[in-house]
Amino acid sequence: MAKQNQTNSNKNVHFDVVVIGAGINGAVAASAASAAGLRVLLVDKGDIANFTSQESSNLVWGGIKYLQGYEFGLVFKLCLARNHLMRNYPNQIRQIGFLASLGPTAPFGRLLGTFGTLFYWGIGLLGTKPPASYSAKTAKKLEPNLITGRAAIKYYDAELPDNDSRFVFDFVRHAIKQGADVRNYSELTAAKRGTNGWELELSGKDKTTVTATTVINTAGPFAKNVSELLQAPTNAGLVFSKGIHLVLNRKITELNQVLALWDEQERLFYVLPMGDRSMVGTTDTRVDDPHTKVTQADRDFVIKQVNAQLELEVPITPADVVAERSGVRPLVVDGGQSGDVADWHQLSRKHIVEANKALSVVTVLGGKLTDCLNVGKEIVQELTRLGHITKRPVNWFGEGSQLRQEDFSSLVAARSDRDAAPRIAEGI
Repeated sequence: MAKQNQTNSNKNVHFDVVVIGAGINGAVAASAASAAGLRVLLVDKGDIANFTSQESSNLVWGGIKYLQGYEFGLVFKLCLARNHLMRNYPNQIRQIGFLASLGPTAPFGRLLGTFGTLFYWGIGLLGTKPPASYSAKTAKKLEPNLITGRAAIKYYDAELPDNDSRFVFDFVRHAIKQGADVRNYSELTAAKRGTNGWELELSGKDKTTVTATTVINTAGPFAKNVSELLQAPTNAGLVFSKGIHLVLNRKITELNQVLALWDEQERLFYVLPMGDRSMVGTTDTRVDDPHTKVTQADRDFVIKQVNAQLELEVPITPADVVAERSGVRPLVVDGGQSGDVADWHQLSRKHIVEANKALSVVTVLGGKLTDCLNVGKEIVQELTRLGHITKRPVNWFGEGSQLRQEDFSSLVAARSDRDAAPRIAEGI
C-alpha cells in the first residue's frame, strides 16, 4: 500500500482519538470510533495489517480446538462472532468444510469426535452446515490422500479467500469514508500528557506533532512498548506464540475443503486450499521476540507432519515450498498469572480491553480476526465511559448492499447466457 498522509497540517492538529497500530484491532477501533462521529487518526509504523494480521491462517472460526481446554464461553463467543461476520461479509467470508482424519495422534476417536462436532455445531447455534461422521472406507473415498483405515469427521467454519490483510483494510476504508485520517509508516516516538490531553510526536518522512484527547493502543505484539511510552501500564501482559505456514506448489485436495490433522504432539494443523496450491500450518512455538522468521527446523517439522498424516503418492519435499508466512500471536497473561505457564498450549486465546480513565488510554491485548467486531464494540463502550461517544456508531462494518456473487450469477443467467454467468462473476 502506498504511504498515506491525509492530514493537511503537520502542527496543532487535534483529534478526539488517536489509534496506535493498524492491525485488525486498530482497524475496527478506527472504523467504530469514526462512525460514532469522533475525529480519528489511525497510525502505524509500518503498513496497514503489516504484521500479525497478515500472517494468519485466513480463517474465521469458532475455535473448535479450545473445547479441549473446556473454554466453552470463549468458543460460544467466537462462534457467534463467526456467524455475525458470515452474515455481514457474504462475499469476503465463505463457509468451508474441515475434514478431520482420526489417526493415532488425534486426541479422540470417532465416537467422541462425532459428539464434539455436534456440540460445536450446537454451541454455534447451528450457524453452519451440520457436521458428519465417516467410516474409514467412506473417508478414503471422500479424500484419497487420507491414510487408509482412518475414520474421519467433518465440521464447518469459514475462510477469508481474499486473505486476512485485505479484510483488515476493509475496516480502514470504512474509517476513511467516515472521515478518519490514516498515516502508515508513521511511528509514535514521544508522548506527553498535559492538562488538555495528549501531545504525540510521530516520526516518518516528516516529524509531526498532534494532540489527542484519548489514545487507543492497538499495537498488537508491541502494545507493551506503546504502554511504556505512554507511561500507562496494563494489569495484563503478553507472551508470544510463533506460528508458521508453508505454501506448497501442489494442490493436495481436489475438493474445496480443509484437511484437519494432528501432529506428533497432538496439535491440530491444517492443509488449506489456495487455488492450485496448498497452505500448511500452523505451528505453536513460544518466542520472546515478536520479529520471527521460518527456520529450517520449522520447515522440516511441518513437512514431516504432512507426510506422516497423509498418504501422498509423491511425498512433500522442501522443493515444493514456494512461499512462507511467519507471525506471532500475542497471548494474554492475566495480572496474577506468571508468563512462565506450565502448559504453554493451554494459554487462552481471549482478548482484553483495559481502560485507564485517569490518563484517557484504552489498550487492547490479544485478539483474533474472528472476534474483531466484539473488540470494536468493547472499544466503543470504553469511549462512552470516557465521555466521548454520545451516539451509537452505525454502518462501521459489513459489505452493505453489495451483491453476493451467487445472486449476481442468478441475475445474469436469468437475462442472458446461463453458462456465461459464472465466468462474468469470477471476472468481477
